[in-house]
Amino acid sequence: MTLPDLPAVSINLEELLVAAVLATAIYLLEWLLFAKYRRKPVGTLVVKQEPAFDGDMAAIRGELARLHARVDLLEQQLAEKSKEAEAKETAALSPYAKATQLARQGVSAGDLSEHCGISRGEAELIVALNHPSR
Repeated sequence: MTLPDLPAVSINLEELLVAAVLATAIYLLEWLLFAKYRRKPVGTLVVKQEPAFDGDMAAIRGELARLHARVDLLEQQLAEKSKEAEAKETAALSPYAKATQLARQGVSAGDLSEHCGISRGEAELIVALNHPSR
């Protein structure tokens, strides 16, 4: 079986130029028609601000400032309570517990016996057991 001979196709330069112009015209026409359906870039969006929005933002900023002031006050009160609790804890310690704590801070045996009201021998023993250089 043989294939039929196809007619020879010859395209001259004028026909090629007309085809290119038509293709370009169709492309431009599509581009113009569908341009209105394309999404706008994010940078061109305009947000309309409601007049009540400014008042709401001012109220929120005022409330935030009040909350910051309250947090600062609570932090200050907490620090004071912490110092009071620490002072009570130190006062509530037995003389030996207080002496042990002071010995760990490097206080000498003589100072311990005077400050805590314990004998010199007891103070030396506590310093020997708890001195920070050990």
